[in-house]
Amino acid sequence: MLKFIDRFRWKGSEQIYTLPWLKNRIEFSANPDRIREYARSCPFTRSRLSMTILKRFHLSNHSIVVSDDEHAHFLRKHFLQCMPDSHQFPEIAEGVVYRVLQRHAQGGTMSLVNLSSEVIREVYRSLLLNLLGVEILKPLEQYIDNIVFKPRTKLMHTDGLMYALGLQFPGFGPMRTLVEMVFFKGDHYMRKVARQLEDMVFIYSIPKQGSWFSALLELKASGNLSTAQFRGEITSTLVSAYALSSAISSMLLCLAARQEYIDKINNGKAFAHYFVKEVLRLYPPFQQFGYEQEGIWDGAQYPTGKGTDLFVFTYGLHRNPRFWKDPEEFYPERFLTPRSSSDYKFLPFGVGQRSCVGRSYSMAMLVALLEYLCSDECGLALLLPDDFVANNKGMPIGLLGRLVSFPVDDRIYVGFKEYPNG
Repeated sequence: MLKFIDRFRWKGSEQIYTLPWLKNRIEFSANPDRIREYARSCPFTRSRLSMTILKRFHLSNHSIVVSDDEHAHFLRKHFLQCMPDSHQFPEIAEGVVYRVLQRHAQGGTMSLVNLSSEVIREVYRSLLLNLLGVEILKPLEQYIDNIVFKPRTKLMHTDGLMYALGLQFPGFGPMRTLVEMVFFKGDHYMRKVARQLEDMVFIYSIPKQGSWFSALLELKASGNLSTAQFRGEITSTLVSAYALSSAISSMLLCLAARQEYIDKINNGKAFAHYFVKEVLRLYPPFQQFGYEQEGIWDGAQYPTGKGTDLFVFTYGLHRNPRFWKDPEEFYPERFLTPRSSSDYKFLPFGVGQRSCVGRSYSMAMLVALLEYLCSDECGLALLLPDDFVANNKGMPIGLLGRLVSFPVDDRIYVGFKEYPNG
């Protein structure tokens, strides 16, 4: 069955796809010039196909990520007012490092850690505490500790095929559920986990004063937010944890693979930003972003009356050899050049009014975490398994074709620096 579905795969970039039953044409691009042209013609509005895929990942039709532009803009300004202050991020990052890495580095030996599921758990906990802004009660704490998080998600083109066939409509819900239970058991399992987490956060957490959770409660009480929208924002915290965990996992592996950068980061704090940007260039957490404009085109390629879904293929954009020198090489120094990431060629958080609302939080978190890992205070050593180095040439490999991409091999040894040989 999966091989049959794969025959419908939307391949490559700089291509346009259409089928008789599709209202819109589907265009994929990894070309900054095309993205710039698109931006000049129309504001970036989240496409219906993209929102359909995100809804199935978010398990909600109402969060800021998948809602309409007006609602998203309304919530964005409230969200940004509840962001943690910059001085809080070092402490937040230290907490994640301790729970993911340092607690495994015991007894003077190097411990093998499978990063992704561990990172998701702790980043989700951290986002509840510091971004949603709640105090976690014991039943929720215990449930998070016992979850087996499964970072793999099904191939994006299967959702695209289901969308093309019209299977996104509510009447086909039972069919979609059956397909997931048979062919995508991991996704079905995480959907159930997310629903349970949404219920438990709703019941077993206490909002902190001035937090995003408090703001959501006030908006709900004033009638500016429905119950469904309120719960949608709780669910979106888990999705944010997936995306940020993907970036953290890739960053830790890159740091273990390129340890010559530890001293550079420790001696010049600004270099941490370049390292993070290079990680996001080579391993963007979200592999594509979808935008839509209504029937404004004419001519043979874009008939009047049809819109165009533009999917920015982030992975291809960030490795496009026309716009990046040695695009497959890990080289943070490339960002020392002025405007090196401008002109629509570096878009790890999307673009325009529908870009990621948590981009400033994510960047601050990644930089603070990297600075702490490279500091003398931390004292941790990260090493890759020998077969990882042999198979992957010393660098991680991203899992292609998924909405959120985690490293294919996420094993890492962790210990204290006084025991470098295990």
